Amino acid sequence: MTSNDYNYWYGIGNERAKEGNNDDALIAYDKALELDPNHISSWNNKGIVLSRLNRFEEAIMCYDAAIEIAPEYANAWYNKANALRNFGQSLVDKANDDRNNAPKMINRSIALFDSAEKCYEKGDTLSGKK
Repeated sequence: MTSNDYNYWYGIGNERAKEGNNDDALIAYDKALELDPNHISSWNNKGIVLSRLNRFEEAIMCYDAAIEIAPEYANAWYNKANALRNFGQSLVDKANDDRNNAPKMINRSIALFDSAEKCYEKGDTLSGKK
């Protein structure tokens, strides 16, 4: 039965990945790896799909698994390098977003503090403290 053949699931994973159906591709690669945990191309291609989904840490683990099985597998090293670079860039982007949004958040906080102060003053006035 073809469903017990890791190559069958690897092929399905490749088809789904080509179609952009990343979730189904991951399921198929997982089934291939369940049947043959040493299938290097399944590890590599699963990493590619995870990278497309910006799940870089998981992708790197897949490339590491492929490299552990075949340390000379150049594609896994190349894809791991891309994943590391993209993961690093995503962290830089996140830091820049936080830094860029910081002034907006501070200004909003100041506006909220100003509004709070006005509410305290109004409360003081209404209670006769002013």
